[in-house]
Amino acid sequence: MSSAALRLPSNRVTCVGPVGFALGGVLSVALCCAAEVQAEEVQAEAKPVDAKPADTKPADAKPADAKPADAKPADAKPADTKPADAPVDPKAEKAWETDPYEHRGGFAVGLSLGLGVGAANGFPADARKIGREEFYTESGLGLSTLGSLWIGGALADWLTFGLGGGFALIRADGTESPAPFMFFHTDIYPLYGLEGAFRNLGMTTDFGLAFAKTTDNETGDVLIDAGGASHLFVGAFFEGIEFWKMKMGPSLGLDYMFSQTLRRPSAIAGFRVSLYTLP
Repeated sequence: MSSAALRLPSNRVTCVGPVGFALGGVLSVALCCAAEVQAEEVQAEAKPVDAKPADTKPADAKPADAKPADAKPADAKPADTKPADAPVDPKAEKAWETDPYEHRGGFAVGLSLGLGVGAANGFPADARKIGREEFYTESGLGLSTLGSLWIGGALADWLTFGLGGGFALIRADGTESPAPFMFFHTDIYPLYGLEGAFRNLGMTTDFGLAFAKTTDNETGDVLIDAGGASHLFVGAFFEGIEFWKMKMGPSLGLDYMFSQTLRRPSAIAGFRVSLYTLP
């Protein structure tokens, strides 16, 4: 028993005789027992309870994947202040198909006559004579005439197509070179958009097939025979005269026929007339 638990002062207990000694002994024992009990209670209260602390580790609760809300502001485009397109009239979309022709349109017919200079050079259509100098003929420069007729249509005020045929003739130094031909015809007016007189300034091309020969006027011998030759005509014209549905004016062009056995160039100045059913 701890000495600090209970001390009995010796000056408080006095034993007199046997009775006093006996009472003092009993009292001492009783006090000692009480002191011992009190000391045990104090020790019991002072001793910590051997209790394993509760497991305070938080439960392994994996938080749900909670991504923060995308805080990026949405692309806020300014309101489209463009006025709504007016409803389109289906008829207006095809106005180019129905707009009336202003200057020329519809069915078309054209006639051209010209006069100029030309020459015919080449060989007879004989394989044994082609390429041999003694059989080569040059007519020399002579008078050239050309006439053609075509029919077709004006697809627009500035564009015309057609099919036609014609005849050309060169007379030079005792020879004669006739040449019938057929062709595809095109007229185009590249400056039509400038209005005024420019609407009547055009370019023309003919390309097709010609059948040219050159004969000696005295003997009738065939000096040059092209068989079927290529034919090309390129020219310019101005339809400055207008009467009713006809347009007419001067023209200037180059005519060329060529094959293995023929070279036949001509420069032609002429006059042309065109008739259009519209407008």
